[in-house]
Amino acid sequence: MDNEKRLLTTREMTLIAMFAAVITVCSFIRIPIGSIPFTMQTFAVFTVIGILGIKRGVITVVLYELLGLVGLPVFGGKGGLSVITGPTGGYITGFILSVLIAGSIIKYVNVNGIWFKRIVMFIALLLGDAACFIIGTFQFMQVSGNTLNTSMKFCVTPFIIPDIVKMILAIVIIERIKPFTDNVFSK
Repeated sequence: MDNEKRLLTTREMTLIAMFAAVITVCSFIRIPIGSIPFTMQTFAVFTVIGILGIKRGVITVVLYELLGLVGLPVFGGKGGLSVITGPTGGYITGFILSVLIAGSIIKYVNVNGIWFKRIVMFIALLLGDAACFIIGTFQFMQVSGNTLNTSMKFCVTPFIIPDIVKMILAIVIIERIKPFTDNVFSK
């Protein structure tokens, strides 16, 4: 079958599966800062956005979420519908919108120069993360019955600085890995 007629090539499917596994592994990496354990899950999603782009990125995140939905413990050791519909499940489902927003900005905002590209990528990841926070916080409020102020205090504010650090780290990793994955996709 001709590559133009396929939805995905074998190489693309392999990379998608690999990056779904990377998100899973990163969801287990916990960095305790104060009373809140931060995971590297969002770092993995940021990296997926920059390396795989919109279509492959969305498929990767949907695959990851479907694996968890059927019960595999991919959400930091947990799985099942109860995680997705629970108080913090919106932050997981929000990854899809995050990929769509950030991936679109990265794809359609063309700039010259490495620093301008880094700035655009950072802003794209920041806006994608904000979208994820909005969806997640809305679900947290609905399921837990907390106010917006309380929800922001516990579910957004403590994660802003760590997420910015993860974005910067992801941009560094993306710049190193993307040339290799672009080469894989072009074959």
